[in-house]
Amino acid sequence: MSTIEEIYNNITEEELVEIETMAGLFFDLKSICIAMGWNEDMLEYFALSVLTMNINDKLYCAYFKGRLESEIELRQSIKQASKNGSNPAQNTLRDFMNNSKL
Repeated sequence: MSTIEEIYNNITEEELVEIETMAGLFFDLKSICIAMGWNEDMLEYFALSVLTMNINDKLYCAYFKGRLESEIELRQSIKQASKNGSNPAQNTLRDFMNNSKL
């Protein structure tokens, strides 16, 4: 059985891209770990990395990048729908704007 350190240290760039892709499709952490073939200990490590938003952790960065890129695409679609006159999209965009104020 591989240890967390062995798994973590042997993650390839291709696997990071796979994590990014799954995160971008909004899969939960457990599903990602199952797809990656990781054990419960690795799930716990991955969850802690995400929970603490550890930007120095390659798993968190791949996960967050995937989610963020999809959110950007989603917001661009909402913005376009808003420009095309969709009232729900305009309200959603307004909510984004109001929630992003400092």
